[in-house]
Amino acid sequence: MTASTSPREIPFNYTSADDRQAISHLLGPHVWQKLEELRGLRVTGRSARLLMRFFGEILIHRRNPFLFQELVESRARRRRFFSNIETDLGLVEKNASGEARVLEVLSESRQLLAAFRQEVDGTPELRRRLQRELGAVVGKDAVLFDPFTLVSHATDATDWRLHLPVAVVMPDDERQVAPVLAGIARLGLKAIPRGGGTGLTGGAVPLRPGCVVVNTEKLNRIRGVSQRDLTLADGRTAAAQVVDLEAGVVTETAMEHAAARGLVFATDPTSAWACTIGGNIAENAGGKDCVQWGTCIDNLISWRMAMPSGRLWTVRRTDHQLRKILPEDTVTFEVTDQDGAVVKTVALRGADVRKKGLWKDITNKALGGVPGLQKEGTDGVITSAEFILYPEFEVKRTLCLEFFGPDFDEASRVILQLARAFPFPNDGKETLTALEHFDDEYVRAIDYKVKAARADTPRAVLLIDVVGHSAEEAARGVGTIRGILDEHPNTELFEARDAAEGKRFWADRKKLGAIARRTNAFKMNEDIVLPLDQLAGFARFVEDMNVEEERYAQGRLVDRAEELLRTTEPPREDPEWLAGKIPAALERCARARDAITRAGPKDLRALALLEDFRRDLAKLMRGWPELTRAVDRAHQEVRDRLVVLATHMHAGDGNVHVNIPVLSNDRPMLRRTEHVLDVVMEKVVSLGGVVSGEHGIGITKLKYLEPERIEELSAHRRDVDPGGLMNPGKLEDVDVLDRVFTPSFNLLELEARILQHGQLEELARAIAHCVRCGKCKPDCCVYHPARGMFFHPRNKNLAIGSLIEALLYDAQRKRSTRFELLRWLEEVADHCTICHKCLKPCPVDIDSGKVSILEREILASWGYKRSTAATRATLGYLDSRSPAYNRAFRATVVQIGGALQRAGCEVTAPFQPKDAAPRLYPLQLLRAPMPPAPPETLHDVLPACEQDQVLVFEPGGGAEAERTVFYFPGCGSERLQSHISMAAIHVLTELRTRVILPPPFMCCGFPQKVNGKADTYSQTVLRDTILFSQIRDMFAHLQFDACIVTCGTCREGLAEMEAGRIFGGRLVDVSRYALERGLKLEGTGGDFLYHAPCHDSLDGKAQEVLVKIGGFGKVEAVPHCCSEAGTLTLSRPDITDAMLHRKRAAFAEALETRPGGATVLTNCPSCVQGLGRNAPMGVQPKHLAIALAERMSGPGWLELFRSNAARAHAVHF
Repeated sequence: MTASTSPREIPFNYTSADDRQAISHLLGPHVWQKLEELRGLRVTGRSARLLMRFFGEILIHRRNPFLFQELVESRARRRRFFSNIETDLGLVEKNASGEARVLEVLSESRQLLAAFRQEVDGTPELRRRLQRELGAVVGKDAVLFDPFTLVSHATDATDWRLHLPVAVVMPDDERQVAPVLAGIARLGLKAIPRGGGTGLTGGAVPLRPGCVVVNTEKLNRIRGVSQRDLTLADGRTAAAQVVDLEAGVVTETAMEHAAARGLVFATDPTSAWACTIGGNIAENAGGKDCVQWGTCIDNLISWRMAMPSGRLWTVRRTDHQLRKILPEDTVTFEVTDQDGAVVKTVALRGADVRKKGLWKDITNKALGGVPGLQKEGTDGVITSAEFILYPEFEVKRTLCLEFFGPDFDEASRVILQLARAFPFPNDGKETLTALEHFDDEYVRAIDYKVKAARADTPRAVLLIDVVGHSAEEAARGVGTIRGILDEHPNTELFEARDAAEGKRFWADRKKLGAIARRTNAFKMNEDIVLPLDQLAGFARFVEDMNVEEERYAQGRLVDRAEELLRTTEPPREDPEWLAGKIPAALERCARARDAITRAGPKDLRALALLEDFRRDLAKLMRGWPELTRAVDRAHQEVRDRLVVLATHMHAGDGNVHVNIPVLSNDRPMLRRTEHVLDVVMEKVVSLGGVVSGEHGIGITKLKYLEPERIEELSAHRRDVDPGGLMNPGKLEDVDVLDRVFTPSFNLLELEARILQHGQLEELARAIAHCVRCGKCKPDCCVYHPARGMFFHPRNKNLAIGSLIEALLYDAQRKRSTRFELLRWLEEVADHCTICHKCLKPCPVDIDSGKVSILEREILASWGYKRSTAATRATLGYLDSRSPAYNRAFRATVVQIGGALQRAGCEVTAPFQPKDAAPRLYPLQLLRAPMPPAPPETLHDVLPACEQDQVLVFEPGGGAEAERTVFYFPGCGSERLQSHISMAAIHVLTELRTRVILPPPFMCCGFPQKVNGKADTYSQTVLRDTILFSQIRDMFAHLQFDACIVTCGTCREGLAEMEAGRIFGGRLVDVSRYALERGLKLEGTGGDFLYHAPCHDSLDGKAQEVLVKIGGFGKVEAVPHCCSEAGTLTLSRPDITDAMLHRKRAAFAEALETRPGGATVLTNCPSCVQGLGRNAPMGVQPKHLAIALAERMSGPGWLELFRSNAARAHAVHF
């Protein structure tokens, strides 16, 4: 049996590995060979099944950290596990009948079992040693072994895996890294550096057992920008701006830091939202700005790195020319140790750095022995760096070109002409800082909105940034491009009208990960570099390859149909009549195969030949539905497995990214894809290109790298790392791609049924398309490296996938559906504020907020969702509509309890740890004082209103109402921060608006929903919907203008009830509605901060609304979550404490220029409470409704409200 047709008999193997690969990984290829020899000797196959189960058990426990942790923690589980396996192996031996090969396999299997037992038994002691050795350097809390951390560090953006790390270490000071490496070496383990985990070639994937991952994300300080004097080649001295930053700084943060100072941080990989500086240097990464400023090597002044020896080295470039490196340049690096002694000096020619004309060539991995740079983490850990910053061009214009026509030739010619029209160096005139392309496969994958008035799909799209030092220069650049396009009638040009539209143009470029949606988020993602004049030839080659893959796929369907015709049993009725049609059907297969072989590209793409064949076959086989359905299934399977090459490129420097979406659970498709990539790389080399650009080599492209390049790097590694401490196997094991695998559910019928039980199938489906890109990271409230919080959706999705595997295994092996391992899900589910910020940037539209709610519902339904007494009491309070209960709860819990909490904070302050929340829950609740609530609720100051009544407020001063609105105050604005609802009603009535207020103490249901209380939430929604409809019917004579809210979560809850449709067709925040009603405030207003809620009722437009209203002056936004997150601060104060730390850091920066403190505006009642915890810093939170009321009516607005509210009248419904 060939490797590509290896069977899959091993159970619990939820990976892309077939049996050959799995057994070779566990015991070596010689054992697989023996098993293949024994295959023909099987009688019942029982012994083979027992052996395969043994292999499956070891495989899943070694690669699944949740199952491994269960073995480590539970003596009973450990005893049962090893006892069952020994029993199974004993049965195999008993039935072996003395067969020598069986006994040899058994012997090796028992050695594997003994080694695994030793690994499990030795893990607690190994972890204690790691804690002692490394914890002494970084602190014990920064040495991690939990399953969530291990699985999220087992792979990168590729999803390739082989071994779990034994631990993850997170230093927060670069001085700690070298001692950490020394400690790892003393323990006899290996080290792997890791930054943001966005690598696309598997550079941070552990390829050997016994590896410790050194995560640098806590090294995220930007130390500042300074001016340096550099001596240029012509002897002139030039001043340069240099930024000093640590290795864990996210690239986009560095770019924003530079942009705020009118400067450009030029190393801008597409994954800038998540990748880090250290990884960029280790890969020599680039991006769209490389066409002007080059890759990392072109922009680095110096970097520091911890070496395997435990020493700290500094590498400094001594002859930077304030531009990217040209082939004729001399490039010199000086390496010094921590004592300042020169270790060596490396001088390179520009043509040594990269081949001439290949601006992103990174295949010279050794670079003459320059440490760190381009080494992919194989010779040390980069800890900090200094980069040149360039002055920003004063004017930028963004263009979008859409290419139509029959092929890519015109686009290639345009790209080449643009490169020649804007050469480098450009003598300081207008130039292009970005020239980015994506082809028609991506156009379809990202649902690109075509700008041209054409019905066709563009063959390609090109995004361009034209820059100049003046409007005239930029205009001249655009004119040059228009002149080039005059010769190309199939190309349309569109220019962004402003910076905001330009940003929207570029947003499409960040969605390209969606290409992998159809294959459940797995793809082969390779980049190559070509001379610009070869792009057209390569584009034609890719087009031809896609045509041939289409031909191959259509031929495969014909083969499948023929096989079905020859093997499918005919129906019992009239078998001879139908069987007589078989020759005609087979003849039709032959004609279809011949037509497909001879067809041209247009006919193949149209699928006409295939559809004609299927239609004719269906007619012939009418009366044989089983066969027709089988052919339809075969058609779908073949179309799902079509190998398609999609390309996008950094067109200005010839860096082409070739992506092939692949079903990782389909070994033949993987093999076919590997063959296609081999052909692609062969073509690249023949065109004078190289096999890798900014992605690096990693594990996926090592086999294409010249052996002499590999040996040069190996010699450097032997020199600086003679003990082989760093990244073992990386960039040296040419065969590793045959051993790595990716998770993939190849479910049997039983396993599919297990998933359907308890909503697990829904959970698996919700995260299935995650491409691990990390776009969810920047705005995630529960990602805060400084406090060791890394629960952004990418990491959570990896953990959920691993946990589902564990649940499938446990249900079958323990024969239990109690799903005890679900307890691990709670930590994942708790780390979410349900803000939905991750949805917008996600290229495959995963709403992790909804996923977290589903997780909590699953936990609640199985009894694994723990809820604190404070949370239960609060939810009961919000669910109650009893006036007496509300008064009692407010007087005791809210008022007295709040006062006691504030006093407790003051008393325990001296005992609270500074760097993290304490482990005791009561002390966690006392970390930050809650602000006092107003002394009265809304209904304390209103006329009596029963549960079947509404209150109607008319405009004050006898004015006639011009509009009618329904105002839903919600729990936060009505019961807790009640002045918000009072202010909202006051603002509305002052704007001559009639306000209909619902009965007291109605809740939108959102708190119950996000706490997994599905039944309570459903009851609340039903009750509210009935009441809303009845209220609307009672006021049928009035035309409602809107449903008004002062809370974002209320808006979300009401939207699901369609309250907007009931009351005027829309849900509107009171501030926006005030603007619509023409509110204009006088005066400059002063200086304010603004906090955008996670659930933003103004959709990120609050500052815009305030500018239009006027009267507020300068309003500066302060980023990050307030930390309250509804009931999360009661349920998990340890989580919200980390979030509060992040918010306080942002406030500290904003208050540097406001020593007297500041008022921070917001539009969420829960945020008012959360922000109020920062009162000791001088932060005074204020809801926008209150701020508007104060601006409209002065400090006496509350008395005016009381006066007018007294005239409100109740109406029965």
